[in-house]
Amino acid sequence: MYRAFRSTLAAVAAFACLVASAPQSADAAGDPRPPLSDLVSFSNINEWIARVGLLFVRSVVDLTYQDITNDPYANRTTVTGIVIRPALPWDRGRQCRILAERLSLSFAELGDWDRIAIRLELTGVTAPLACLPPDAAGMAAVSEIANLAADRVFVDIDYRMNSSAMRTIIHATLPNLAAVTADLDFAYVAVREDGDDPVVLELRHAAVALDDMGIWQKAKKSMLPEMTQPDAAAQMAAAGLTELFAGMNPPPASGAQPQLDPAQAAFVQSAAAQVRQFVAKPGTLVIETALPQPVRLDEQTFDDPARLFAMMQPVVSGRPAARQQIVPAAQLQAALTAPASLSDADKLRIGQALVLGIGAPRALAEGQALLTPLADAGNDEAALALADSLQATDPEAAYRFALKVGTGGASGLMDRLEQDLTTPQVLALQSTALAAAAAMPSPHDFVPVTRVRADPRRPTRRRPNPAIETGARASGPWCVIRDALSLVPACGRRR
Repeated sequence: MYRAFRSTLAAVAAFACLVASAPQSADAAGDPRPPLSDLVSFSNINEWIARVGLLFVRSVVDLTYQDITNDPYANRTTVTGIVIRPALPWDRGRQCRILAERLSLSFAELGDWDRIAIRLELTGVTAPLACLPPDAAGMAAVSEIANLAADRVFVDIDYRMNSSAMRTIIHATLPNLAAVTADLDFAYVAVREDGDDPVVLELRHAAVALDDMGIWQKAKKSMLPEMTQPDAAAQMAAAGLTELFAGMNPPPASGAQPQLDPAQAAFVQSAAAQVRQFVAKPGTLVIETALPQPVRLDEQTFDDPARLFAMMQPVVSGRPAARQQIVPAAQLQAALTAPASLSDADKLRIGQALVLGIGAPRALAEGQALLTPLADAGNDEAALALADSLQATDPEAAYRFALKVGTGGASGLMDRLEQDLTTPQVLALQSTALAAAAAMPSPHDFVPVTRVRADPRRPTRRRPNPAIETGARASGPWCVIRDALSLVPACGRRR
């Protein structure tokens, strides 16, 4: 697949060069037909990519559609009237036909080279029970489920170019049944042409959540009454999981009882507790990993289920861990009304939550008010959070806070901000930062020049100056300050 993609890309590039270099004799002669170069317009390339993508999908599964539209500037493709006929081993009569009213495929904004973002969204999806394995189809029929329907299904993929990290979120809303969400967070993802593992995956976190929307009421119809009691359901879940793990583990010594490892025992215990709670009061069930650090997944890992389970250390809970990190209401109230009563660590945590909108409602002004004193006191995390939150609304203030962090943690952010600021603004902000760093109220605050130069937080960023880059001699007080502090090459000469 990788070689085919590379060959296709090379062919497209060659075709574009050929068309661009083709003679335009027909156009010069007044021929009303458009020149060949018009075929290589942005809109036409987008249309061509969409059709090639559909052909690729058809190499995997039978697919037809009614209409397709492209918006190249919004980077969005919409397909309507979709019919998918998968080849399933149990569906000998080919009764499985998945229908979707609409499919929307969106990509990252044009010009965003730092990430690859893809969102696939399906609406109005229906499928017969023939699409399920026979056992699952039988249970659905007993539960009075006539067919499968999903109001909305979406897949979000966000890949970061600098760190090669990727997050994937899959969600499906099944009316009157459940909402299912899978969240996969990879610390590193890469595709390699050679080697035993063509795909490199380092998993940071994984979670699958099921929100009850009526599925338990339907499932109870196919169960014995005593099995629908909380304690009985918990015991049945624990016994079933224990038997599953015993069969998955290596066989015990002769005459010994099967034993569960600590990760398996913790999973059984948490599953039994959450099943008891869910049966008593249906709500949310979450299975998620508890990884202290990312783990690398390879083919051998998936071949050994017991080893995979020990690496993942999954647990069952009633809500995702991200929701458990929500800022308590009492602390949030204190941050907004009496911030002096909080420690600096709490101010930092709550301020970051407010400016990011993670763990608390997004409130930029309140979050920035908490973080600003910390940043002024030298807290790099607070300064970086402020710079991030201000870059869209106040680039000058964002650059001022980024200078407090320095090139060690905000180099890329300063590069982006310098595109929105003028050279005098950048030089003035750097000069102010240097003056503040050089202020020494008493002899006890004296810092040797060698330490000032070695400090990774000292501002060293500058916009390119043609007078400096070309070797021409620049005049003015800034040139004298630059030479004295050795921030940039000396005026009029290169180092």
